[in-house]
Amino acid sequence: MEELEKYKKIGEEFIDKLKLTTYPVAVRLVPPDEEVSTNALRSDEVFGSQIAACIAYTWCRRSGFSFFLKGEDIGCKPASIRYFGLEKTENPDDVYTAWGKKGAYKKDKEAERKSRENETTLDHGEIKGLVITPLNSTIIKPHLVMIYCSPLILHQLILAATYEGDYITSYFNGMESSCKEGIIRTYKTNQCQVVSPGGGDRGLGGVQDHEMIFSIPESKFEMVLNNLFKAGRKLRVPKAMGIPLLNASLGPISFFGSPAEPGPWEYLRKRIKKDNPK
Repeated sequence: MEELEKYKKIGEEFIDKLKLTTYPVAVRLVPPDEEVSTNALRSDEVFGSQIAACIAYTWCRRSGFSFFLKGEDIGCKPASIRYFGLEKTENPDDVYTAWGKKGAYKKDKEAERKSRENETTLDHGEIKGLVITPLNSTIIKPHLVMIYCSPLILHQLILAATYEGDYITSYFNGMESSCKEGIIRTYKTNQCQVVSPGGGDRGLGGVQDHEMIFSIPESKFEMVLNNLFKAGRKLRVPKAMGIPLLNASLGPISFFGSPAEPGPWEYLRKRIKKDNPK
């Protein structure tokens, strides 16, 4: 329980510092031999049917509910089969056939396959399900957290995650984004991910048009949290890169007689002049 308190505190700090309007979604991918808390709801208990996993993410972040999803709970069978490895068919090609014949998210079946060549997936049976829970009241030790946020907050999270010299490589094809990028790629690579919510996230999960997702592996929770708002600390304008974003200039190139520009510009301008005398 003491370990969970640490994660709950981290969740509260993310909410407070970033002014989040929904709870950060903590995720644990449950191995076959691990017991799951009875505090995690099954989709049938709440909805009376299978649901898309992205609906559980929305209910978690907006209501505070925790869920345990197995293959039998997930209505989005492409995600259950291909990404989570919770179910299978005889022919692995069936998922591409279903997309090509019944979805047409891409031009044809081969385009569906090609656009997913660089995806990260779990093998069948690698996990028995996933627990979805608010980080600030988590019922499990999470493998990662998905933070749904505005582009401004996303910018702060990217700055924090890269403050110590790292960089982020993200992948996009417009579909199944929270499941395959927000969860599986983050888990498998142990790297932060910038996620553009996919068709299911928006069409079924109710993700709004101003929302993006930033996903953080457990090993980087404290690093990202501790680096928030450190970027740009030597700029002239206090909290120039904070929340709210204070713009030093609304148009003119000076602000109360001082240049409305970051210090690095002036420094490099002087270096150019020094190193290239006329």
